[in-house]
Amino acid sequence: MARTIREFLKLYGPLALGIILAAIWFLHSRNQDHLDLARQRQQLALDRESVTLNRAVASHASDARFLARIAARTLTDPQNVGPDIPTPRPADTTPQEPTESLPDPALQTLERIFVDFARSRSHFLQIRFLDHSGMERVRVDQLWSSPAPVPAHQLQDKKNRYYFKDALEGGPDTVSISRFDLNMEHGRIETPHRPTLRFASPVVDSAGTTLGVMVLNYDGQHLFDQIRNAAAALESLTLLCDGEGFWMLGPSTDEEWGRQLGRPEATMAVRFPEAWQAVAATGTGQALTSEGLFTFATLAVTTETLAEDSPGPATTGPNGQPAPDKARWTIMIWTPPATLLLGWSTPFTALVVLFLLVLVPGCWFLASYRVRQAEVEARLRESEERTLAISQSAQDGIVMIDDQDRVTYWNPAAERLLGYTAQEIMGRRLHPLLVPEPQQDKAESGLAGFAASGRGAVVGQVIELEAVRKDSSIVPVELAVSSVKLKGRWYAVGTLRDMTRRKRYEAALRRSEQTSRTLLNAPEDLAMLIEPNGRIAAINETGARIYERTPEDMIGRSLFDFLSDKRREALRTILSQVMEQAGPVRFEGEHDGRRFHASAYPVTGPDGAVEQMAVFARDVTEQRKAQAALKRSEQRFRDVSAAVGEYIWETDGRDTFTFVTEDVFSILGYTQEEMLGQTPALFVAREHTEDFLRWRADLYRLQSPFSKVELRCLTRDGRAIWLQSSGVPHFDDEGGFRGYRGADMDITDRKDAENAIKASERKLRALAESAYDAIVMIDMHGNASFWNRAAERLFGYTEEEVMGRPIHELITPPELRDEAMAGMRQFAGSGDGDAVGAIQETEALRKDGTRVSVERSVSSFQLGGRWYAVATIRDITERKATEARLHELATTDSLTGLFNRRRFMELAEREFMRTKRYQGALTMLMMDIDHFKRVNDTHGHGVGDEVLRELARISRTALRELDILGRLGGEEFGVLLPETDAGPAMEVAQRLRRAIEKASMATDAGTLRITVSIGAATSNNDAETVETLLKRADVALYEAKQSGRNKVVAG
Repeated sequence: MARTIREFLKLYGPLALGIILAAIWFLHSRNQDHLDLARQRQQLALDRESVTLNRAVASHASDARFLARIAARTLTDPQNVGPDIPTPRPADTTPQEPTESLPDPALQTLERIFVDFARSRSHFLQIRFLDHSGMERVRVDQLWSSPAPVPAHQLQDKKNRYYFKDALEGGPDTVSISRFDLNMEHGRIETPHRPTLRFASPVVDSAGTTLGVMVLNYDGQHLFDQIRNAAAALESLTLLCDGEGFWMLGPSTDEEWGRQLGRPEATMAVRFPEAWQAVAATGTGQALTSEGLFTFATLAVTTETLAEDSPGPATTGPNGQPAPDKARWTIMIWTPPATLLLGWSTPFTALVVLFLLVLVPGCWFLASYRVRQAEVEARLRESEERTLAISQSAQDGIVMIDDQDRVTYWNPAAERLLGYTAQEIMGRRLHPLLVPEPQQDKAESGLAGFAASGRGAVVGQVIELEAVRKDSSIVPVELAVSSVKLKGRWYAVGTLRDMTRRKRYEAALRRSEQTSRTLLNAPEDLAMLIEPNGRIAAINETGARIYERTPEDMIGRSLFDFLSDKRREALRTILSQVMEQAGPVRFEGEHDGRRFHASAYPVTGPDGAVEQMAVFARDVTEQRKAQAALKRSEQRFRDVSAAVGEYIWETDGRDTFTFVTEDVFSILGYTQEEMLGQTPALFVAREHTEDFLRWRADLYRLQSPFSKVELRCLTRDGRAIWLQSSGVPHFDDEGGFRGYRGADMDITDRKDAENAIKASERKLRALAESAYDAIVMIDMHGNASFWNRAAERLFGYTEEEVMGRPIHELITPPELRDEAMAGMRQFAGSGDGDAVGAIQETEALRKDGTRVSVERSVSSFQLGGRWYAVATIRDITERKATEARLHELATTDSLTGLFNRRRFMELAEREFMRTKRYQGALTMLMMDIDHFKRVNDTHGHGVGDEVLRELARISRTALRELDILGRLGGEEFGVLLPETDAGPAMEVAQRLRRAIEKASMATDAGTLRITVSIGAATSNNDAETVETLLKRADVALYEAKQSGRNKVVAG
């Protein structure tokens, strides 16, 4: 677990850190771009709202001035009120007492004028005329249904109001603008609250006499609605406060008009202290604080309009004189911090976190896989080292060859046995070097069958043969051959045991037997060997002549057949005595009138039992010599058995040991006495005992010989060993089955070597089968020789369907096969090629005919003089789809689906270079929607987006398939017309303009119609670039818009 955790941290740590840093950088850069865009939008919106305020104030100041003139004319000449309103001459600004009271008819006329004026100016709450004393003489209120004059008894005295005093101080045609406050009636704030801005202008007659003051109470809510509408498309709030920071248009209605409502805390300094410091310091600008982004401008109230002002006392009042701070307004646009962040930043962060979490199991799996792979490789190396140590230390030669007879393994024992070093013989053909020339044709024919099937005459057999050593000498060897299939090829593993000493012992044994026969035949008197049952085992010629027979006629027959009845009984007695005494018995006998002095000597076996009796007549000395020779022969046979690592045994009819040589102690650790009387099953490994007993039962039932049966047995100290057992049944003289005789050989070293090789092969196979990626191996002809489970999942073919078949016919697309086959020809010769050692992306075919994108890495190796390639193949379909989607996002405008500006310019540059190369024609169109701002301002940006999408659809329909259409920004579009000169290009542009003009666009605001202006420019010289061509089209577009719009102009 600890190794897995360390490996996981090594994989996951750097990867997660890189992803986090990349995500942080990406979010920061995108948020910074978003903030910069928000700054630009706020500044534009603030400028627009400042203009709105200025226009409103200027317009309403003009209304006040106009009514002041009308009032002056009406009061001085009520019968002659017309459109020609005289401009009063300059006069002393000090109000003067009129010579007489204001006439009632004049006031009535003025009242009617005010009513009519109020009907056309519904945003004025009150229109009043105050005489020079401040008393309201005429007042018209804007009621819910229509404007109405106020009765005389409800008129109020306003002489103490600041706006009345300020207006009297001004000269003719001046307008005094009050501060924004809540309207008051009879000294109390009107409820519901009505924000009011007052425009007051002195009423001066032609003689320069100030008759009073004209006051227009403007509905401030109307102005606030205009401000809000101007900023409706922004995700921000428009705020307005006076010079002291009291809200007039605040973040909430509860915070507005704090000055008049007795709420000293309802100020910008309290709500946004950091932003207020910036406003107080600079007056106009932008401030990014913890409360959000503020774009602000301070406007000073003048006699005509509002002007931007910096903080301080230098604001202007009437006649351009300094005014108090209360006549200074600060308008600002506030974007809260949450809005400044990208809307998708939180989902993006969640996606990054999710991706990091998804990586955890993947990295953990990969870490576990690497740890397991390292452990498997360590065990494999340990197994290979153990196998190598076994083979290197083995006393028998171990040799491996491939299906082409080339040596792939040669252990030190083989070097000692045959004289060739591993360096000398590796890769060379074995049989021409070791097989004697007369047997080479037979060896070659057997090898051809082995290469195809892994079977042969010597495979699975133990045979004796002669081998040629490096010095050309001949050495007898015992060869055991087994076959193994690796990577689709058959290999033969042979164990060679030097038979020189055994052959020498066998030759000595044969010489001993020959000597015994010679000694037996040497005497001129009778000599014979008989078995206890009277069967003649051997008889010399002299003895055979006594019975008038030849030795061949008598050997194997019963001696009783050649005796008389009397002599038969005597012989039985002698045989019984010999059997009982187990010693020599001397006797005299007579045959055909001749007497023989004879001696009978028992011949015993290893267990002391009399097996034969040697009978000599007349010459006792020669008889004893023959017996000694026979004993020496038996000892020599035992010595040969010990030298070759075998022990000889005999079992009876109940399958218990009746004889075993002393060599059993060196192999099993048991003495002869411990073995005798025991059944062989007691020495077989427990897990094989049941199978062994069934086999022995069948063997005793069939009474057939057996050879080279491998048994797993346990020694006295509990160690498991392997024995190779061979045996033949033996019978008594009457043919009765007596049991088995045989020999067992210790083959533990050979079995350990074979098992180690098989285990190593299984481990390598399991390692490949557990891989996540498809692993495919092919030979130099392109035929599949390995195909793991991941390959089955990826391509749909099972291992049985693929093995031995040409791989490129199965998984290589038809259009790539020629190239692949050319690469295989190069690979077959050198093991190299374009794909070897490289990681490539390509397409592959599945069994069902579908195609899959894969990443392929190929390596090569040489085995037995042949080149093999191993490919690791990974499915990258999902990765390719993600890359395609990212490319689409990077080149496409998300709103219209057209090419974005960057991609459009790339295609334009490519088309421009092609045009210059082939001297073709190329025209650029620049298209802009007429009065698109009006659509956004009237119906909102959502409808504007629908218009842009519909325009893109109509344009695609109207243009040709080869034309390139892109959105360059806002409502501006670019069209590239390849292979099109000026004349046809103008036709295309006109067709496009008419299609858009005739189209009815269904939107959320209803059906809309729009028009476009188009500028066209055709490439006309080699020195021109895409940028100059675009600029010419843009100039032509500007000319089209200036000359009336909805037209096409060529540049």
